[in-house]
Amino acid sequence: MTDRKTTPTGELSAEATPHRPGAADRWRRDAYLQRVDWHLEAVVSGRERRSIVQSLREDLTAEQRPMVAALADLGAPRALAARYAEDPTRLRPVWSIGVIWGGVAILAYWCAFALFTLGMLSVVEQSTLTEAHARFFFVDVLAFAGPDGIGVGWSGDLAWLLVPTVILAVGVLLGARSWRALRRR
Repeated sequence: MTDRKTTPTGELSAEATPHRPGAADRWRRDAYLQRVDWHLEAVVSGRERRSIVQSLREDLTAEQRPMVAALADLGAPRALAARYAEDPTRLRPVWSIGVIWGGVAILAYWCAFALFTLGMLSVVEQSTLTEAHARFFFVDVLAFAGPDGIGVGWSGDLAWLLVPTVILAVGVLLGARSWRALRRR
């Protein structure tokens, strides 16, 4: 049986109960550690990065002070990550950020494509035309309207696959700052 320390009113003292951060503190901690992880990706290897983040997570979870104060003592995520760098002038590409940039780029392309196609459909519906043909980033687009119904279509040639692939690749390479890999050699 373990000794339990109690207060004069009979409640368990803070020393006897382990600190368990609340939902807001866990969110603050995890958001901070995610930003640290992104910055660490540029300065240390993957295995070392995971070890550092896990150690920080354990330390912050065991912290008895308010999470806001503990995070403030650690400083900015970029500055904390820079302290772990062996050579801060030799940065690595940040592929996780590149993936986010690529996702945003392809999402923007698909939204623009959808707006363009719906705009064509609107013009065809409101005019005397029964169909219209146009190109959007090398992709042939068709909009048609008639007494039997309305619709849109696009060609299935190589441009349909190539254009989004190029947009995605450029987004990933720019977002990851891939030129850093070339400078390292």
